[in-house]
Parts: sequence; structure tokens; C-alpha cells
Amino acid sequence: MLVSKNLVKVVSIAVASMSLMGVGASVSQAASFPAPKLGVAETMPTDPAIKKGDKIFVTVKDTKNQKVNVLDAQGHKTSQKVSMGSTYTAKDVKKAAGKKIVKINKSQWLNTKDVVKD
Repeated sequence: MLVSKNLVKVVSIAVASMSLMGVGASVSQAASFPAPKLGVAETMPTDPAIKKGDKIFVTVKDTKNQKVNVLDAQGHKTSQKVSMGSTYTAKDVKKAAGKKIVKINKSQWLNTKDVVKD
């Protein structure tokens, strides 16, 4: 009985020490492994500044409603709408009512969130 207890104790100590050695070896191996060099990510501006004379393209985030609201010079919505895919030349750009807006013709303005630089 005493021999079997000693045998179990020796085997369990041996198994525990082997498992700890295995964990230690994997940690040291991970620490010594050189990380691969990653290239510098090329960043593209998400909202390039639209300036007077730039070609702009109307985009729509909502696929069901393919039209964008037209704003007045103060940045308020009008009853007019512009279709997605229309291209215009920016006549002017300004901030009104907390929004950056682009003039597309004599009295129509669009929110810069609805257009991209073409």
C-alpha cells in the first residue's frame, strides 16, 4: 500500500513537472520568435476637401431611397431632390447650420456627406 502511494506520488510529480517544462518551453519559444515586419498602411482620406470648381458625384447610403435632399443657402432642407449618380461642378463650399454644404447651381446646395469628389 505504501509503495503504491509513493509510486502514484512520483508519477504525479513527474507529470506535473513535464507539463510545466512544456509550458515554459512554449513561452520561451514564443518570446524568441521574431515578429514579421508589417508594411506601412496606405491611407486614403475618407473625405477629401471639396473646393470650388471640383467635380462632385452624388452618392446614397440608403439603397431604397435613391434620392438626396437639396438644401438652401442656410442649410435647411427644401422639397427638391437630386438623384444618385448625378455629377456636378462645385460652385461654392461653405458651412451653414453646422453642416458643410456644396453649391451645385444658383439656389441648390448639397450636404458634403452626400457627395464625393469625382
